[in-house]
Amino acid sequence: MSFGKRFGQLVRRKRDIEGLSQQNLAAQAFGDEERKSRISELENGHVTRPQSKTIDALVVALNISEEELSQVLNDSPHPGMVDTLVDLFDASHLGRVHVEIAVNEHKEIYFFYDCPMKHEILRLEYFAEERQLIWVTSNQSRRPFGTPVDESVAGFLPEASEVIFCKILTGGEFKEEARHPLLVIT
Repeated sequence: MSFGKRFGQLVRRKRDIEGLSQQNLAAQAFGDEERKSRISELENGHVTRPQSKTIDALVVALNISEEELSQVLNDSPHPGMVDTLVDLFDASHLGRVHVEIAVNEHKEIYFFYDCPMKHEILRLEYFAEERQLIWVTSNQSRRPFGTPVDESVAGFLPEASEVIFCKILTGGEFKEEARHPLLVIT
């Protein structure tokens, strides 16, 4: 679900709590009752990328807290992750990239992915304080993984000695592509 759809659901929920009609909210947020159609489009999921000025106006008008807005934002892929995935993987034939990170009972780190890689990953660097992974590739780029690593995985990273990349094949099978014995913890 896109950020716009999730934000639209939040707007509808908050508008109902405040007891406002779409027309009242348009007048309060934009100073123009005629913009109620924009509120309707947003609430019905027809706006995938609302403009920042629209978001700001609705946040103020509906008293949406930073926590509520962060919840909606955190459900979206982090822009840094999207950039990294586009840089590392060739999704031209799929139009999407699916990547997961997991740790098994032997404390081996697995990255599962479903498209060809554009560049070989030489090593991973893990910054423990920030819980952030950096990919170092054969073309000498250093790219952040994009989002902090989940706590369930982060707890195992300092003890890990190798990273295994597995391509997800049709039918859900995994093909082990590469083992990377170097995980640098800083």
